Amino acid sequence: MELAKTPDSPSLSISNKPNKPLASKLSKILNSSASEDAKIKAALTSLSNIPDLDESNLRRNLRGTIEKKEIETNKKFLSAFKKVVKQFECLETQMGQMENVCKDMKQRLINAESQTADMIEQADIMQEHSSACSTQIVVADRFLEKFTLNETEIRILSIPSEPINNEFFDALNHLQQIHSDCQLLLTTKNQTAGREIMESMAVIQENAYDKLYKWTQYESRTSFGGDSIDVSALMTKALRALMLRPVLFQTILDEIASARHDAVARAFINALTRGGPGGTPRPIELQAPDPLRYIGDMLAWVHQACAGEKEMLESLFQRNVEKYEDLSGITVRVADTIGDLLDCAMEGTCRPLKSRMEQVLLLQPGAITSYKVANLIQFYTVTLCKLMRKSATLEKVLYEMTELAYKYFFKTLNAQAERLMQSTEPPSRSLSIAPTVRDMTIQLKEILASYDSSLIVATNNTEGFPEFDFAETLDAIIEPLLNTCELSVSRMNKIDQDIYMVNCLYHINNVMVPYSFTKQKRENVTARMNDLLSEMASEEYQQLLKQAGLTQITEAISTKDPKTPLSSLPNMDAESLTNAMAKFDSFLVLMSADVSPQLEKLSSTQHCQQVQSGAIRLLLDTYREISRQIQDPNNGYENPDAILPRTIQDMEAIFSFAL
Repeated sequence: MELAKTPDSPSLSISNKPNKPLASKLSKILNSSASEDAKIKAALTSLSNIPDLDESNLRRNLRGTIEKKEIETNKKFLSAFKKVVKQFECLETQMGQMENVCKDMKQRLINAESQTADMIEQADIMQEHSSACSTQIVVADRFLEKFTLNETEIRILSIPSEPINNEFFDALNHLQQIHSDCQLLLTTKNQTAGREIMESMAVIQENAYDKLYKWTQYESRTSFGGDSIDVSALMTKALRALMLRPVLFQTILDEIASARHDAVARAFINALTRGGPGGTPRPIELQAPDPLRYIGDMLAWVHQACAGEKEMLESLFQRNVEKYEDLSGITVRVADTIGDLLDCAMEGTCRPLKSRMEQVLLLQPGAITSYKVANLIQFYTVTLCKLMRKSATLEKVLYEMTELAYKYFFKTLNAQAERLMQSTEPPSRSLSIAPTVRDMTIQLKEILASYDSSLIVATNNTEGFPEFDFAETLDAIIEPLLNTCELSVSRMNKIDQDIYMVNCLYHINNVMVPYSFTKQKRENVTARMNDLLSEMASEEYQQLLKQAGLTQITEAISTKDPKTPLSSLPNMDAESLTNAMAKFDSFLVLMSADVSPQLEKLSSTQHCQQVQSGAIRLLLDTYREISRQIQDPNNGYENPDAILPRTIQDMEAIFSFAL
């Protein structure tokens, strides 16, 4: 608010005012820095906001105006505060009411708590009981699940029209597991439950096994009667399940055995007479003119059939998974079961195989063919023995045929030996081996080669069969041959006999050399050769001794009394011995290092050298003995060195070519 006068008011100054104190205050105010004082500004602003306040009133009663304004303001404040007070009073009333309600609620809660304490305790007890009941329900459900079958399983096991499939075997395994678990229950306090469950499951179990037995019996008759069999997993499971019913299981085994017996026998007859589909392979009977091929084809077919049959049975019984089946205390030896079925199946081939092999052996083919047939049968006997159980029917038949084949073989050799003995022919002047001997050694060579390629030599194993001693075969061939050789030279002189026999023995021995299993026989033949060569060396020595003129001296030394001096014997004086030894020295000069013409007939140069060396060793030993006797003072020779033309060392040097 501005204090200066208005345009219409008269002009006044502070100094002109009658109230000097007020004028001095105003002057002080005006001269101060009131424009910069915020409080002053606020006060003035407040004054400017007072309505109906003119300058004249302001001048007369500013304080009153302000106080009046303040009073009015306070009245307004009091009026407004009365409303607040009323609201607080109302709120106070409501708070009192609420307090009363809360006290009443608290009292009621106290009363309710005292009244529901027993109920809460009873609820806790019921909750614990409910938890125990829930656990019992779970246990009961698990027990029923473990010891009972569901409706689907009961239907699958009991209704005959339901198919046999994997679901059936799963249900049957579950049923069997229930039965096993019930047996455990019988050993606990829950015997009553175990008996009741077993009784309730017994009817279902019997129906299930009756259904399974009929299905398996039908499958056995229809599926196992063909040439080729595709073993189904269901059939394998069925047989494993029926092992728990030994009577039913054995009946099914009999059905399978009968079906396979007829099928294998029929297939073998077809292979013999009809051949394969479309004539390929050709019927085995077409090979009848060739005994070895005929028997070999039959045995090869039997071996293949036996191997295939065993593979099928092992697949059927899962032999590669378990050797023994142990189901609920019932032990089934799978190996025995397979062996019995295989024996029965292959038994169908025994009669036709045996009759045809007997027909071939009765024809008595040549010795070589006869031996090859016998060796072939023995080979397959040992081979099939590995596939079949001991004492199987086919095994016995093959062993009997092996014995019969060897019997006919030795019979053929004996007949051959008799023919050789009856038709002996002397060798040529060269004492070379006769053609008959060569033919027999060729036969021996083929038999040796056949035996060497057989299974018996390759594995050195007869699989428990009595071994057919090959030494007997060698004796049966070689001894008659040597007897024939001796007969053929019986009219010749001794040296020719020995030479020819050595040549024959040497030839036979060379045939046996490549084969280690002839070692014993070769040693015997070599010993006989060495004996003959020693005899020949002795004969050659006697001839050399005669040519050297030492025969009389040697006889005198060997026959004289040890107490009698050698010089006192007739023609044993120093002069006679000097002449004899001079003649011997001349013999040494003229003696040739070549073998004699007679020894050249030996087929082996080594034998010639052996005979020559042996004769010269004997001659050298004789010279040593003569030298020792002459040098012995007891024999009465005054000058021994004059009698002996050469020392022992000289003689050894001379004969070094043969030593």
